[in-house]
Amino acid sequence: MRKQQQPPQPPAVEPEKFERWTAQRKVAIILEVLKGQISVPEAARRYGFTQGEYRKWADEFMRGGTDALKVNRKGLDAEHRAEVKRLQSKIGQLVMENEIAKEAFKLIPLDESEQRSIDLLLGKASRESRSAE
Repeated sequence: MRKQQQPPQPPAVEPEKFERWTAQRKVAIILEVLKGQISVPEAARRYGFTQGEYRKWADEFMRGGTDALKVNRKGLDAEHRAEVKRLQSKIGQLVMENEIAKEAFKLIPLDESEQRSIDLLLGKASRESRSAE
């Protein structure tokens, strides 16, 4: 009896190996599967992960997507307004501290070089030099 010759098998494709599975890589694979560009088993073979790992990634992806869609716009706007108010308050505080420092420097007798250094720090020298030009 003669053995039937089997058609030659294509060489086994070596899966792409990644040292680290970043979120971007996982999302790219999940989107490939969701768009129907590749099946889960094919992706697992090609990229070298298990189907169980894919299911875990996909579940996390879907949970994250759901959470992102639950965001309350009013809540975000309120957070932004509160942050703006906090920053405006901080600016006011810093302006007051700067004014107090300027007044304190006026009370302390300084020699000419010390005064120039202070003026440079406060930006007076650059304003005076521009007005002299």
